[in-house]
Amino acid sequence: MSARSGTFNDRLADVVGHLRRRWELGYGAWVLGALAFAAWTVLVRTGLTDRLDAALTVPALPPRSGRGQVLEAVSLLTHPVLIYTAIAAAAVVTYQQRMRRLSTALTTSLLGLPLQIVIATGIDHARPSSAFADSLSYRGFAYPAGHAVAMTVAAWVLVTLTRARRRPTSQVRLWRLAGILAVAVTCVGQWAMGLQSISDLVGGVLLGATVANLALSVGGTEEILASWAHIGLPSATVDKRAAIVYNPTKFDDLSLLRRRVESEVLAAGWQPTLWLETTPDDVGHEQTRRALAAGVDLVLAAGGDGTVRAVAGELAGSGVPMALLPTGTGNLLARNLQVPLDTDAALRLALSGSARAIDVVRCTWDGGTERFVVMAGLGLDARIMADTSDDLKRVIRSGAYVLAAVQNAVPDPFTVRAELDHDDDGGDGSGTPAAATEHRVVMALLGNVGTITGGMTIFPQAVPDDGRVDLLLTGPNRVTDWAKVGAGLLIGQDVDGVSHHQARRLTLTTPEPVPFELDGDPVGRTRSLVAEVEPAALRVVVPPASTSHRRGGGTHLD
Repeated sequence: MSARSGTFNDRLADVVGHLRRRWELGYGAWVLGALAFAAWTVLVRTGLTDRLDAALTVPALPPRSGRGQVLEAVSLLTHPVLIYTAIAAAAVVTYQQRMRRLSTALTTSLLGLPLQIVIATGIDHARPSSAFADSLSYRGFAYPAGHAVAMTVAAWVLVTLTRARRRPTSQVRLWRLAGILAVAVTCVGQWAMGLQSISDLVGGVLLGATVANLALSVGGTEEILASWAHIGLPSATVDKRAAIVYNPTKFDDLSLLRRRVESEVLAAGWQPTLWLETTPDDVGHEQTRRALAAGVDLVLAAGGDGTVRAVAGELAGSGVPMALLPTGTGNLLARNLQVPLDTDAALRLALSGSARAIDVVRCTWDGGTERFVVMAGLGLDARIMADTSDDLKRVIRSGAYVLAAVQNAVPDPFTVRAELDHDDDGGDGSGTPAAATEHRVVMALLGNVGTITGGMTIFPQAVPDDGRVDLLLTGPNRVTDWAKVGAGLLIGQDVDGVSHHQARRLTLTTPEPVPFELDGDPVGRTRSLVAEVEPAALRVVVPPASTSHRRGGGTHLD
């Protein structure tokens, strides 16, 4: 019974995922647009928008004024005849280039002109009086506004297709903004000249969006974007394949991520990517094991620090390199290894960079064992992580940690017993343990790298491939001591209440269980923590600048 239930749930999840992906690609969006346009049309026909139009009537603008002549020129350049002529020319060119689906979509979008004329004739909504009544744009009926329909169709289709191109995230946003501005300028120009009322323009935008989404659906959005992304790609391929372990909650547009990844993979001549989605119950462990079983040459970790930790923990000792696609709030490993935070730049680096061997730290505590690559913490640090709101992290990013820290401004101190094993015998791994020491602290931090959230370096001697784990103990006795602690953290030196240590293996024990975190994720409470370095166990793709500072040489992925 449970097996059948599992099979049904898997199929249901596949169906829901398929429908979600098709919705992200625009399939069905034209139906919502059509319903919105129909509803607005009813309001216009019943006169419920007349008061809005009257309230937003523009003052008379002299046609011969400088502003009037500029608006007249804009109106002529955005005339529906010119816009649809340009779209028709693009349809012919794409057809000749054997981009048949794109040509079909562009041809379908031309329906915007006859559809607007038929609807406008049927509704017979008169234009407002205007000093520009002799303009070529002052022809036909008013609703829906022909200029708004044409420009919305053109902007919507072109911006959608531009998102598939191999462009940095900032350029994609710029193109999207340009499309919005083009529609806005067209509508404002028509309204300022008195050629259209507000209700006419709103109807035009709604109809234009409906036609554009219908055109993309008819042509096949996913197929159009895939073929567009193939333009200019090399014909030769290499016998390499990557897997991507991704957290879907970290992306606003998963379809855009897929197109970007596949575009860069194809551009590099690699085989199609293996996609593995994390779940709330598994942040990447099983997915990475599946990637290793598939024999991939590279695993990309696309998510927050928790996803990176899971992927790194499974890849440690395997020899398969990990690449980072930073998408979380902290992105601590990426920042410490100088991996670019831009998605496209990180993708290009992943497929062409060199792999650097770094340490991982195996942690064993009351109830579990797991590796980490950035840091772990007992006490205050874990409380802050537990109290940090995920919703706030999406809105104010690192500021969410600050708010959580304020909530824990007066932490409870605890006693920790520290045993540090130093490799001080020439590097053969048989160092002698140091005498155990006791400390009264509010926080014990372990680090494999030096920089934490906010760009603060709290482990000034930490190097990710030095075979050591760094330990920071902080124990201010009074509230006023926090200023001194903060100064010690900033300058990276020991002061009253702050002490730095290094070891290849360390053991921390406390009389009572205290909160514990790994790479920013609360784990629970523990009375014992053993951390042991696994030197050079993980290979990570890094930029040349980061590669040049490590010990030993790197291995190029090609």
